[in-house]
This record gives sequence, structure tokens and C-alpha cells, in this order.
Amino acid sequence: MIIRLVYPSFIKPANIQIANIAMVEEEIDEKRNSAFETKMGAETIGTLFPFDPNTITKGELIKLGLKERTAETFIKFRNRGFVFKQKEDLQKIYGISPKLYSKLESYVLIKNTNTNSKKTGTTTTENISGKKLELNSADSLALIELKGVGPGYAKRILKYRNLLGGFTEMQQVKEIYGVTDELFQLIASQCTINSSTIKKININTVDFKVLNKHPYIDYELTKRIFLIKKNGKITVENLSDAIEDEELAAKIKPYLEY
Repeated sequence: MIIRLVYPSFIKPANIQIANIAMVEEEIDEKRNSAFETKMGAETIGTLFPFDPNTITKGELIKLGLKERTAETFIKFRNRGFVFKQKEDLQKIYGISPKLYSKLESYVLIKNTNTNSKKTGTTTTENISGKKLELNSADSLALIELKGVGPGYAKRILKYRNLLGGFTEMQQVKEIYGVTDELFQLIASQCTINSSTIKKININTVDFKVLNKHPYIDYELTKRIFLIKKNGKITVENLSDAIEDEELAAKIKPYLEY
């Protein structure tokens, strides 16, 4: 049904259109928001179908709606020997958000995991507990496989390791936000540290901002170090004078070169 508006001769059609500007702007905002979400990579679901996470292919994961990078992470995670034993294990995959998981959950069908392990000839972390993981070379997939370490803690471990330049001793894991004594003991029992692989900072050529980013070197210490640099080359002796704390100096020492 078409409705025709009848208006007095002294009112122009343009005036009526102006009265609807608020509605038009609201519609435009909705379209802009939709376009923004698409541009920012809002999650979209593809064709949903029942699948076994232990056998699904990369192409099928993408068909479900996973991004290509997430699908690749999924396959790498499985190729390292991880066996999905329950639906919730999907949440261990970096890139699968709670929202995406809630849409996939009812389509997950896991067959006998014992059979899958025999077919692949691989083992999970539980089966290789005797072999410890080297923390300075471990990637996110290896960290997630550790008992007690999920995607969140794996991300924190990698972030802190990068800020430090690598771990020199196991006790540094305690410095990571959220790591309790219980979790530390669990991680320590499964890991080792090769301190020879840490990245060192040349104290005489480093940029102010780069040095200040190190977890052990705050802004005030950075200023004292650069004050020394103005008067000449930094040495082990004059750097110790700038730090003024023997314990802190001992922690910083492995990360510096002159």
C-alpha cells in the first residue's frame, strides 16, 4: 500500500524531509557500525556442520568460519601431538574466542581419542612428562600443552620473556602477573632454562626508550645511566654506582654488554 502525504501549499517537501533527518542519521550510523565491524574483522560463521577436531582439515576449519591463521594454528597444535578429548579443548586454540566457541560447541563430535593417538603415533604432554620444555625457545603451542598453562598464561610468559630478553633462571617465572606459587611449581617441574640464548643490550649504544622498556630498568635508573653516558663510556664499575642496589645489579648484569 502506498501512502501519499498531503501538505499545505506553504510547506515544501524539503521541510518534511528535514524532519526525518534523525531517522536517516540513525540508519546511516547503523550501516557505518556494520561496516566498521567488518573492517575490524568481526567474527563471522561460515557453514556449520558436525566435525571431529582430531581429524578436521584446514579447509574444513575455514569453511566453519575460522580465519586462515587460526586454522593453521589449530592444525599445528594438533600436529604437535595434542589430542582433543573434550569440546572445551577447542578454547586452548589461540584465535577461538568464547563467542566463536559457543557457536561451534554443539557441532563438536569427538571419537575415541585412544584410537586417534594410535593412528597418529604421537603423544600428548601427559605422556612425555619426563621430557622438559626449554622456556627460552618454546613457542605458544608448546607452552599451552604444559599442565596448568592455558592460552592466557602462555601469552603472558611469551610477553615477559620478550621484555626481558629471555629468562636467566626459573625464579623469574614468579614475576609474571598471576603466577601463583602453586602454578610456578607446576611450570618449574616441566621446564628448563638455557640462559645462553638471552638477548643482550649494548648499554653504550642503546636508545633511551628501548632501555627503559626493560622490566628491571625504570625511568629514574635510565636517566642516571644516560647521565653517565654524557660524561663518557659506561663500564661495569660506574654502572654499579648508578644502580645503587646490589641485588638489582645482579639481576640486570646478564642482560647487558659493553
